[in-house]
Amino acid sequence: MSLENKSETVSARRLEPADVTPDRTSVSIDDAPPKIAPARSSSATPREEEDGTLIQSVDRALTLLELLADAPQELRLQDLARMANLKTPTCHHILNTLVARGYASKLAQPRSYYLGPRVAELAAMRGTRFDIVREARPILQRLHAEAHARVRLAGFSGTALTVLCQFGEDGEPTEDLSSAAHATALGKAILAWLPETEIARVVADRGLVAFTANTIDNLGDLVESLRQVRRHGFAVEDREFRSETVAIGCAIRDRSGAVVGSISGDLQPAPPDHERLRILQTLISRSARELSALVP
Repeated sequence: MSLENKSETVSARRLEPADVTPDRTSVSIDDAPPKIAPARSSSATPREEEDGTLIQSVDRALTLLELLADAPQELRLQDLARMANLKTPTCHHILNTLVARGYASKLAQPRSYYLGPRVAELAAMRGTRFDIVREARPILQRLHAEAHARVRLAGFSGTALTVLCQFGEDGEPTEDLSSAAHATALGKAILAWLPETEIARVVADRGLVAFTANTIDNLGDLVESLRQVRRHGFAVEDREFRSETVAIGCAIRDRSGAVVGSISGDLQPAPPDHERLRILQTLISRSARELSALVP
């Protein structure tokens, strides 16, 4: 794939993921995406029928966690109950327990659920010896060569967005993104999967600084933009941090499905044409899947 020698431009309106692709999951190319946390189908028989020593309630809770981890966006209570082959009240009670312990997070309207922060905390304890920068370097280096774009790996340090690794533009991160999570594809790709309380904490600590005329500078617009990220599986940065840059970002997940960072690729000058964006999104999504498959 090549991103060179393209000339058509996209609309001056701030772009969202739906403007790049209508697909509600990552674009698939040659390789099939790895299943991070495969869930049991709704037709499966309970494990306790195979082994009487298993506890039904624990088995059901784990099934719900697997479903949440495998989902590209939040899931409604009714859908979770159907997928887990549970009665809705039973499913609701189990989810309430998972929310109370931090393993699931809940959106009030519509009543839906996604993976909670406690999963990431446990994964961090397990993966303390894992060096994500070391594992990411060859993937990002190849992505840089294929995309003809600056590519970066980032994560949160507290509420500060921090670039961990970069290829392109001399290879050394120089920009301060600590207060730019809302204005970058790197930041939005992570924010979209955080609990509402964590998003609120980032905004309270870092604000919604208007870096350009295109920057999202109010919480309502940010919430809607993050909903689009969850729906389509990637984030778009359209001249929101630098007026000459458009970027695509995807979350990096561990084997539990929890988000541990993000990668992005950006194009200059902005705005690029639709074909360049679609190709970049495909490459970023593939690379994010590859790196996620390496995270414990």
